Amino acid sequence: MDELYKKLKEFGNVRINEPLAKHTTFKIGGPAQYFVAVEEKEKLLGLLNLLRDNGVRFFIIGGGSNLLWTDNEYDGVVIKYFCQGKPELNAADAGWNVYAPACIPLASLVGFCAENSLTGLEWAVGIPGMVGGAVRGNAGAMGKDTSQSLVSADVWRDGEILEISKADCTFSYRDSVFKNNGDVLLGARFYLPPGDKKQIMAEIQKNVSHRLSRVPRQPSAGSFFKNIRLEKWPGDIKSLPEIFRERGTVPAGWLVEQVGMKGCAKGGAKIADDHGNFIINTDGATQSDVLTIVEEIKDKVYNKFGVELEPEVQIVSF
Repeated sequence: MDELYKKLKEFGNVRINEPLAKHTTFKIGGPAQYFVAVEEKEKLLGLLNLLRDNGVRFFIIGGGSNLLWTDNEYDGVVIKYFCQGKPELNAADAGWNVYAPACIPLASLVGFCAENSLTGLEWAVGIPGMVGGAVRGNAGAMGKDTSQSLVSADVWRDGEILEISKADCTFSYRDSVFKNNGDVLLGARFYLPPGDKKQIMAEIQKNVSHRLSRVPRQPSAGSFFKNIRLEKWPGDIKSLPEIFRERGTVPAGWLVEQVGMKGCAKGGAKIADDHGNFIINTDGATQSDVLTIVEEIKDKVYNKFGVELEPEVQIVSF
């Protein structure tokens, strides 16, 4: 038993050569040299400091959604940070009224807010993944996103714990500073205004029905491409469907449908029959299968519309 393995066991359940396909919603991914499941914040902090001090590279996942992992072996430590903690209420006069640990499911935060008659996150119902992932990727739906309710976030940065203001998170469409630096999200503060509980629950039910009608049941990473902001559309905006003009975006799924790629497959990967922005794993798909489809989509959409599709899913390669 090597020394690193013994040290890692102090912080959580450790596995060697663990396939990431077991831990991503896409069910794709090669083995990690070490895989550690951590459930407590203090143990996570201790593990991060250990790895930093010993120069061991690491990668953190939560629910494994919005992620397309490499087929190759990862020479380092993959940390799965997942816990069953609960959000906390705070007096709104502090500028925020809900604190959520990064390791809890986003669904838990949505449910907590609904139970406490707090509105603003109804759009997030049914979105997989953890609170930390939602902040990192500025998750959104129905024309809304995480940044609209966030006040600040707590992070681990090179051994220090810092509170990062919303302004310093530099949020943009499906993006934040956390996608481009080494910060590890620990928790986030939100302000959700009070609302009518019946109306909140009715909105949640409506959004659940909408999501169930469009999300494939097969393994996927969620919506694969970012929608195109209307201000970046190179063609005649007046020729677009009215609903796109109202929402200010051109859906990536619509673009995929317009170039006739819905239902196309490569190996075990396939573009969903009923939604052009979902690539699904039908039978043992690899990252290579998915990327082959992705490049073909990007080429065809660019050639027809002159726009460059950008992945919303994080593509992990080493």
